[in-house]
Amino acid sequence: MKSIVTTKEVIYCKSCFKEISLKPLRYLIEKKPLLCDDCISNISTKLEERNINGTKILFISSYSGLMKQWLINFKELGDVELAPCFLYLFLPIIKLKYPGYVFVPLPSSEKRIQKRGFDHLSLILQASHLPFSNLLLKEDNEEQKNLNGPERFKKKGIALINRQTDFSGKKIILFDDVYTTGSTFRESLAEVQKLHPLKVKGLILMDNFHLDSLKMK
Repeated sequence: MKSIVTTKEVIYCKSCFKEISLKPLRYLIEKKPLLCDDCISNISTKLEERNINGTKILFISSYSGLMKQWLINFKELGDVELAPCFLYLFLPIIKLKYPGYVFVPLPSSEKRIQKRGFDHLSLILQASHLPFSNLLLKEDNEEQKNLNGPERFKKKGIALINRQTDFSGKKIILFDDVYTTGSTFRESLAEVQKLHPLKVKGLILMDNFHLDSLKMK
């Protein structure tokens, strides 16, 4: 009788590319882990909820360390394999905290989406298997990082794609990658409120708000 040889699939970390060597419990729970223990330990966890302009916003992390580097590699270098990593560690909390919510990514301009080749926030939500709807569009304008303090507060040209969209009585999560001045979030909030949703909350990957960012350069 021939013996059956079984081999365990080799899984590599999507962040550092090293082979993932995990305890059996993680394999049992996660089936196919995305990140190694070392990379998970290097994620700066914030999980701070603040009430801003009457809206509760949950901040997952600070704009630093591994998450910041992921975002640069993802947006600037097109490393789409990182898409499921951003919310990976926080998905159980997100699903428990926001049942029945539809995620609405804050918009990028069409020009930037075409240059990048993908809508980065929608791709993160899709890769995380979260329900989302693209309700907003944005005019082509200068990126936030290239603006000085006062310029960052100017209107971003955000509007609803279709004002006839039926979201009355539904619950919405506005989702963004980095919160600096909050002007993009507030403008997006004002637009989705026109759809008369039941509730609107916010989920931000990284908090980059600090007074120095608002000063004139």
